[in-house]
Amino acid sequence: MPRVQRTFGWIQNPSSTDNLKKIVSLFVKDSDFHTSMLQNRLPLLRDAHLLETAELYDSFVNALSQTKISYVLLKGYGCGSGSRSNAKCSGLAQAALTGQQFKTYVIDGKSIRIKKPYTDDWTADGFLRWAVSLGFLDYNYDDDTCSLSESGRAFVLAKTKTEENSILGNAYLAYPPACRILGILSDGNHYTKFEIGKLLGFTDEAGFTSIPQNIWVQAYETASSQNEKSKLRSNFEGSSDKYARMICGWLEHIGWVAKSPKQVTETIGSNSYTTTIGAAFSITAEGLKNYKRAIGKSSSARIPKIVYREMLASKAPQAELLRKRRATILKYIGGVQKRSLPQIVEHLQSHGLEATETIVKDDLKGLKYIGLNIVNQYGEYHLLDTITKLIVPTTIEVDEDSQASIIRERVREKLQHIDHKYLNLIDYSFEGKDNRIFEIFTIDLLTNELHFIGRHLGGSRKPDGIISHNQRGVIIDNKAYSKGFTIDRHMADQMIRYVQENNERRPERNPNKWWEYFPSDIVTFNFVFISSLFRGDIHSALSGIKESTGTNGAALNTENLLYFAEAIKGGLLSYDAFMEKLNHNTEVTYS
Repeated sequence: MPRVQRTFGWIQNPSSTDNLKKIVSLFVKDSDFHTSMLQNRLPLLRDAHLLETAELYDSFVNALSQTKISYVLLKGYGCGSGSRSNAKCSGLAQAALTGQQFKTYVIDGKSIRIKKPYTDDWTADGFLRWAVSLGFLDYNYDDDTCSLSESGRAFVLAKTKTEENSILGNAYLAYPPACRILGILSDGNHYTKFEIGKLLGFTDEAGFTSIPQNIWVQAYETASSQNEKSKLRSNFEGSSDKYARMICGWLEHIGWVAKSPKQVTETIGSNSYTTTIGAAFSITAEGLKNYKRAIGKSSSARIPKIVYREMLASKAPQAELLRKRRATILKYIGGVQKRSLPQIVEHLQSHGLEATETIVKDDLKGLKYIGLNIVNQYGEYHLLDTITKLIVPTTIEVDEDSQASIIRERVREKLQHIDHKYLNLIDYSFEGKDNRIFEIFTIDLLTNELHFIGRHLGGSRKPDGIISHNQRGVIIDNKAYSKGFTIDRHMADQMIRYVQENNERRPERNPNKWWEYFPSDIVTFNFVFISSLFRGDIHSALSGIKESTGTNGAALNTENLLYFAEAIKGGLLSYDAFMEKLNHNTEVTYS
């Protein structure tokens, strides 16, 4: 039977330490909240018929008398095909937390209007994972249960806010991502969530995305309405940016980090954009003092780090394999001896794990970026932290390598000058779930890494992006498809419309006037489709667009895009030569 998949280590949404304490209190029988659950909250859910099944009441009451509680019983279930807002309570942790909306319930024939007395399984799971990741609850892989730790009991029974914050502080020092963020801030500078996010996690994996700050600032300052600006403020961040913002919020709560607005100026091409970003953070004196404790630069002993193996990969393909490989590396470099790259590769291979020095270097960088203190002395690596909770699985479920995974590993070995975070472009091009991320990181590669003039556009009635060099401009259309992209009639017509709008430049045809973002001296234009793979008669489709518009174009898959980028940055290919390749109405490949 395959083991249950849990996602410990990376927390995006929970922020209330009061709610965190309620979850941990479920295991502390002499706590006030534990008593309230038995005497008030559970009877209310039963009497208002808000439990998924009548039998759950007895199951919850019984669980509250145990030292170990099933994770499934704690988390409960989702709403299935129904509405989340109308789903009944199915988990003990759901029952511990109060919802935000007021609702009317009938109990013993009387109507009462109160806040919803339980939450959904997604919210409950977030607080459970937070409690486990901080070490307040211990998770048992063998039977998928949680139990109380000593620090968890101390957290629940803390008498004062000062005592509670002290316990939280020690927990954060045992949580590697918090240490990573404190380390970034320890130079005394003021960092935005984007500046922190790009340095957090395994940046070469799609589960750790950070929106380039200059692209965000440019989009914000050139937004056409306050509504568009509001969307950019509230809903335009990568997963690592969100991790950074949430963890900084935790540290701010205990006085280790201070939050204040930061004015930033970003220059793209010949244009500068200035705005104020509210989510910006700096370390306090108390935070710096405690960070030194975390890395052993004080009289106090270094605090062991809690690392569940789930922290070692997020949404990456073959995540279980990555976790096993990285856990094996940590165990190997955590002893007395320092280890060289060839030794680490040989050790992995002796354990049946395929690896190269390039792969190991990327893994070691990511392990440092999650907050582990790994030093490199003359090409030999050593883990200075003591790690708890990390279990290297003896067997794992290995999925068949996807086409994206095969391509990504093929490209990895060839990128010597391009940051390996751009390997994510391959995953984004195959996923098809969030085309906007694919668009943004394509422009990020072309402008921030290769220094073309350009910008991300996207949105209604605009191409996904544009770039230019010397007097040549290119219209970009990103297409993320898991099985490859065919330029059908609809897609060709869309590109024809963009090219014609650019050729004619009439506001009555398109009031947003996106073409004005091209520099005024551009005299030659091309277009390019960028996707995972291309299917069908690409030459005929591209030639058809040329016949309709008089403009030549190309198709370019992400593997070859990265090869071209490597050649340009490595000095093997000129910018002009690359731009010329987009002028022949064919799929472009790098030889």
